[in-house]
Amino acid sequence: MSEFYIRDCPFTEEQIASITQEQYIIQNLQKIPSFFYKYFPNTVDSDNGRNYSVEALDSNTVFMQNPRLFDDPFDSLVLVDELTYATGIIKDFARLYGIAVEESWDYYKTAHEFGLKIYNDIKLGKSFDDLYEKCEDDTQIIRLKKEKFFLSLKNQLLIPNNNGDIFAPYIKGQYAELYHAFDKFRMACFTLTPFSILMWSHYADNHKGFCIEYETSDFSDDNKHIYSNLYPVIYTDKRVDLADIYIESDKKGNYNAEQIWAAYKYGFLCKSIDWKYQKEWRLISLDKMITDDNNCCKFFKIKKVYLGNKMKKEEREKKISICKSKGIPYAGVIIHPNKFEMIECNQLCENCINLDSHTTDNEKRH
Repeated sequence: MSEFYIRDCPFTEEQIASITQEQYIIQNLQKIPSFFYKYFPNTVDSDNGRNYSVEALDSNTVFMQNPRLFDDPFDSLVLVDELTYATGIIKDFARLYGIAVEESWDYYKTAHEFGLKIYNDIKLGKSFDDLYEKCEDDTQIIRLKKEKFFLSLKNQLLIPNNNGDIFAPYIKGQYAELYHAFDKFRMACFTLTPFSILMWSHYADNHKGFCIEYETSDFSDDNKHIYSNLYPVIYTDKRVDLADIYIESDKKGNYNAEQIWAAYKYGFLCKSIDWKYQKEWRLISLDKMITDDNNCCKFFKIKKVYLGNKMKKEEREKKISICKSKGIPYAGVIIHPNKFEMIECNQLCENCINLDSHTTDNEKRH
């Protein structure tokens, strides 16, 4: 039986399926944490020379990243089985063409019957431009889709001695467009503790970066864009195939709210149960829906900054300077003297500023 967890609470697959976007947002409003934390590597992007970590601290914004660049190869990889998707599309067009498609037919059987009828109609002298009926009830989008589909077929039939699948180019193109639409989403990730050893290692450049604490404020017009797009991650051991949902969207020519929410819920919010320790929340944006032109989004007020245990002296001084200029409290993170835990240092960072980051005095080192 598949496992699903939200905020460490177990859910059944049926319960997850029944959760609407409105319900999820309301639940989040009721149970939103008082503080969020984000780990930053404090590194410079080699492509554009930007230090997104410093920008986040300096401007109280977070950079919304393309999830394809995240470390998990499954991250935001919406599952739409290609063969199931192709079968649904070709069956719909075959029915539009007047073929009595049987439910038991697979893609190859449908393609054979569809192609055979088109061949026979053309052989009988039917004009290719009249191969499908123009229904008065069709929307403009549906008419354009039909024209695009049959234009693709026409191009394939004009290829001399074409023995290939004449439907494949259109279907592959639609499949590529679908995933191109998913690539328009961007996100920023947050957690609920500044003391995770693994997250310091993975996301803060092996403890050389820093972690920002954000204080959740009451709902207002200024932050409603955050509340409406911030969700806890669903941890699970199952990937849910959305082919049937997107076959329906292809038939209608657009995506409705339910289909977009399905992509959110099962693609952008579902992660492997292996990552459950992260207790992650995600801020999600479609293109620049909640961002500026640099893909940055204003977030909750910065409450505190935690400096990494291995942060270099000169970098520590720079971050302290920014914090002081903005009146932001800061603290070093040290290792617990007798446990495998990270804890907050009770000394002023300035008192430890001259400690070399590679000293063996780990109990004192920030």
